[in-house]
Amino acid sequence: MCKLFVVDADGSLLNSDNKISAANMDAINELRARGIIYTIATGRMFTSILPYAAEIKINAPLICFNGALIKDIYTRKTYYYNPIQPDDAVYTIKILKEIGYQVNLYIDDELIVDEINERVNWYLTYKNNKARVNTVGDVAEYIKRIGKGTAKIYAIGDIKNPKPLDSDVYDELCKKVAVSTSGGGHLEINAIGVSKGNALKTLANMYDIKRDSVAAVGDNINDLSMIEYAGFGIAMDNAPNLVKIKADFITKSNDKDGIAFAINKIFRRQRIIAV
Repeated sequence: MCKLFVVDADGSLLNSDNKISAANMDAINELRARGIIYTIATGRMFTSILPYAAEIKINAPLICFNGALIKDIYTRKTYYYNPIQPDDAVYTIKILKEIGYQVNLYIDDELIVDEINERVNWYLTYKNNKARVNTVGDVAEYIKRIGKGTAKIYAIGDIKNPKPLDSDVYDELCKKVAVSTSGGGHLEINAIGVSKGNALKTLANMYDIKRDSVAAVGDNINDLSMIEYAGFGIAMDNAPNLVKIKADFITKSNDKDGIAFAINKIFRRQRIIAV
């Protein structure tokens, strides 16, 4: 029986217009009516995802930055925070810049960038992001100066001709950080040990819910760990094959009310189990 339902945002809960469909909203309202705990697990920063979390009235803490932060949207209480430490961040930034990536940092719920440029503007538009932006000149030097880690590094590659990360560079980065992707050839980088799956496990333990009673939905590589952790892991139809083959169920795409379809599948599954 599902007691905890966790959904990714971009490419899953949100359609291509960055909206939550009426069908998805109705299904989420049904979760609440049935007493199921539900929330969002996203790579986004807290302020960026907050309007959507409030819109669906989540009733559990929000998972942000791919699991680096677990925070309550109502009380603002932080239950978990595991940033990339300053030295590891500086090491990673140096490598990323050498191979041409735009580096975004997230500190104190601000987006930290060298300057506003085409790729930063693309990011803000693509994510429909109303985040506070702090231009600091050189993000590595800024990290050294303030002595604070970053919740996540989002490395933006060529937005017109995305390319996969070279395997040697990947191996070098993984000496200090955890590297994933949320699509488009761009990189999601966190502290080692941070993942949506580990955050979901932490959240389930907070509510004393066993993994067999957890359902998780996602559409990309950074969702893989929570899909694998959940007792019922669900992949969106728009997910890559690597995600689909790890899932227990493949729902419709984010532009065809895939979350509503997944929730209805959970309810049908529960009726079968109850018989």
